[in-house]
Amino acid sequence: MKRKLMLLMTCLFIGIGLVNAQVSKVTGTVTSHEDGLPVVGASVLVKGTTVGTVTDIDGNFTITNVPSSAGTLVVSFIGMKTQEVAVKSVVNVVLHSDTELLDEVVVVGYGSGKKLGSVVGSVATVNSDKIAIRPSSNFTDALQGQVAGLQVISSTGEPSSTSSMNIRGINSINASNSPLFILDGAQISSATFTALNPNDIANITVLKDASSTAIYGSRAANGVIIITTKRAKNGEKARVSLRAQYGVSQITRDNVDMMNTEQYYRFQEILDPTLSSNASYLEKKQYTLDHGIDTNWRDYVYRDNAPTTQLDATISGAGESLNYYASFGHFDQEGIAALGSSLRRESLRTNLDTKINDWIKFGANVNLSYQKAVTLGFTNTDGGLSIFNSTSLARNGLPTQPIYEIIDHEDGTWEYGDELDWFDVMGQYNPNFVLGLQPQSRSTAQVNANTYFQLTPIKGLNIRAAQAMDAFDYTYSYKFYPDPVANGGKGSAMELFQRYYAFTYTNTAEYKFTISEKNYFTALVGQESIIKKNQNFSAESEGQTDKRLMLLSAGTSPKMPGHEIKESVFNSYFGQIDYNYDDKYYLNASLRTDGSSLFGADNRWATFYSVGAMWNISKENFMDDINWINDLRLKVSYGTTGNSGISEYLALGLIGNSDGYSYNNDGVVYTMNASNPELSWETVKNLNLALNTRLFDRLSLDVEFYNKQTENMLLNIPYSYTTGFSSGWGNVGSMRNRGVDVTLGLDIIKNKDFFWSVNANVNYNKNEITELYGNVEQYEGGGNYCLIKKGESYGSFYLVEWAGVDPRDGQNMYYDLNGNITKKYSEANRKISGKSWVAPWSGGLSTQFGWKGLSVAADFSWMADKYVMNIDRYFYENPKFDGNKSVKLLNIWQKPGDVTNVASVNSAMQIDSNLLENASFLRLKNLTISYTLPKMWMVKTGFIENLRVYLVGRNLFTITPFNGYDPEINNSFTLGGYPNTKQYSAGVEITF
Repeated sequence: MKRKLMLLMTCLFIGIGLVNAQVSKVTGTVTSHEDGLPVVGASVLVKGTTVGTVTDIDGNFTITNVPSSAGTLVVSFIGMKTQEVAVKSVVNVVLHSDTELLDEVVVVGYGSGKKLGSVVGSVATVNSDKIAIRPSSNFTDALQGQVAGLQVISSTGEPSSTSSMNIRGINSINASNSPLFILDGAQISSATFTALNPNDIANITVLKDASSTAIYGSRAANGVIIITTKRAKNGEKARVSLRAQYGVSQITRDNVDMMNTEQYYRFQEILDPTLSSNASYLEKKQYTLDHGIDTNWRDYVYRDNAPTTQLDATISGAGESLNYYASFGHFDQEGIAALGSSLRRESLRTNLDTKINDWIKFGANVNLSYQKAVTLGFTNTDGGLSIFNSTSLARNGLPTQPIYEIIDHEDGTWEYGDELDWFDVMGQYNPNFVLGLQPQSRSTAQVNANTYFQLTPIKGLNIRAAQAMDAFDYTYSYKFYPDPVANGGKGSAMELFQRYYAFTYTNTAEYKFTISEKNYFTALVGQESIIKKNQNFSAESEGQTDKRLMLLSAGTSPKMPGHEIKESVFNSYFGQIDYNYDDKYYLNASLRTDGSSLFGADNRWATFYSVGAMWNISKENFMDDINWINDLRLKVSYGTTGNSGISEYLALGLIGNSDGYSYNNDGVVYTMNASNPELSWETVKNLNLALNTRLFDRLSLDVEFYNKQTENMLLNIPYSYTTGFSSGWGNVGSMRNRGVDVTLGLDIIKNKDFFWSVNANVNYNKNEITELYGNVEQYEGGGNYCLIKKGESYGSFYLVEWAGVDPRDGQNMYYDLNGNITKKYSEANRKISGKSWVAPWSGGLSTQFGWKGLSVAADFSWMADKYVMNIDRYFYENPKFDGNKSVKLLNIWQKPGDVTNVASVNSAMQIDSNLLENASFLRLKNLTISYTLPKMWMVKTGFIENLRVYLVGRNLFTITPFNGYDPEINNSFTLGGYPNTKQYSAGVEITF
């Protein structure tokens, strides 16, 4: 018996030793499914541990000291699908490409993510490689031209500015046309755009039709943009990534030639021929020419090398129960305006997901940022200084005005001295002097935080409670230093503080189940509450006499402080169900009821819905023999969404107070606006038809037709003054947007060493106003110089049509309403031009080349049939105004028979169609050239996983007939303003 026991124990230990021997060392090879070649630098990790390695130049790997309890290996590589395989002594793994779009998981609403191929609605995604390294302070600029139907316009190069966006046209006249922005599950304000580090964004999903947006109900009439930040993937080993980037900015373009000194004097003599014999004039002219005074104000106002610095550091990884991502970002950009504009941002982000046990998960996403900005615009003081737009000085400044003092010596020589504080030729202060007297500072501290608890009590059921906060504190400080000349030695100071917060509480239950193997269901119910508060106060005082004592308390004359508080509450209940039969037939339906304090007491609740279906034709049996069609899907959806984009309290009759409303100036209380207890949401009814296909495993084509009808449009309606009010808000009017989105992708070449792909998208949108209040046909609005009229598009220009210059007498000519030519300008002859400042055509084109580690990517964006009133020309092409002029005016009419488009000086220039310009454009939005060092080199270092160097250009060239600074304007006219910028950057990224 003893011998048997010993034999049994010996066999047991031998068996254990054999088991240990089997798992203590694992070898294998990782290859690519596409070409069968080895994958160099693939990560092979023992799941739940830090034990692992990377493959060598032949795709081979060896892991020693594998724990005896190990059961799974996680094999991953950038651009390929991660695989989990059982631990064996020899493991050979074949990785598949992760570029198949239909397998990409996207977030399209509440609940868990969905594979893109299973989404019934119209959605599009933009991945991080299009966003991360762009030399811009906000991520929205990088979206231009990336998604069919999404128009993104960056109207200014001001570093702290944001872009404006609309999806599939303008839906409202007076309410907001901006999409709803969702960050990691919660709504955010546009103030968050510059607070986010673009490097932290994993992807952006654009929702365009009712099937995808109706779950957001009353906020989704203008579409939804979902921003998802980065987090580690399950089984991902710890990684540290560092990125540094430096670049310079300059003005995009300035195709207007302004007069130099010689041309300016020549033009003055054309205007007044008697100047050629005026001794005083000739003396000044000769002095200017002798001293070489020929000031180029463009070079004075704008810099060609404004620097931008970006630094990013991230660490991420995932274990069996914890996924983490943390980052720090530094962004510092100086504007091209030499007179001062800049933005500095510091950001911190932490994303954590932890599995507490098998049925409870917890996560937290926190973004903290601090921004300090200097902005440049109009400077207006009441101390005798000029009111001017400092950027307009680049064109209006006289070339005969020296910037520096001229010192004449007795021997006839001269030299430049200090910069002048007063420009005597132009009769205004030097902007640098003014800005030096008026320091300003703006700073914003912002937090975006999301937390959630998720319970899975039974298989397929996820119960989730999420909480989010979007909040910021904004401070603005302004001082006007005392100066004996500028303000009589008495200064002033002003301080403003604003605090905003929005708390979002979302509770959902999602249940996924299967019936009879082929019937897949997902049911979701939820409740959401949003509480917002926005308050600000300001204080100001005057009479400071010492620039060292500029506190409010140092002033002798305090002014009345300002104080404002706005609050709103939003409650919702929603549900959604998805059905999928055998991956062939998909159905989706959603229902949401919203209540908001924004609207009238009698109409605060509204219900929105959607239904959608998709047929995956390529899964049908009759498609089995058609090998060249890889995917073919037909989609249809219909539903309603709402627009609540108005200010607080518009439904109420607000009470105000005034100290000058009564006869004896006693303070009184009065009603400020008319109330409307029936005020409610705009409603957009949205039909979408789509065909998605992929052919020959190379060509992808998506075609979508949509029809959106806005009803109960929120309008500010003119009232009879007998009511005591000039206007009030109501739900009247309707508008339609009808159009098509086309997206095309072609993989021209794709093999192991070389690939070349092209992607293009185009949107055509026809906007039409179909009904207005009180059966009126038209009224002025929709932008300056525009008319809102039934049957016309929003933003249609309403102008007198210019007919040119009469060569007989140099007078401007115009068309009257009957098409006859007249020389008398009359606004009674204004008519619809058939042109709008909202572009009906827009799109983008992207191409990417790759050869081994070298990659070149170019992104173009374009808009067509877009028009803008160039009001700048009214000043620099008008001889009636002071300041420099365009060289175009040298062709001014002077005598009978002159054929020119510049009228005689005695024919007044008008705001007419002559100033209406085609602002269509094609722009090279981004160009990226990068080189990734070979994996085999990185493997040899033992600690560097990836090393990439790159060059980035933004707005490198623009093709446009527009004569202003830049055609990318989200307005009906241009006047002054901060020009857009082109940028050149270089960077390096290293991952450990």
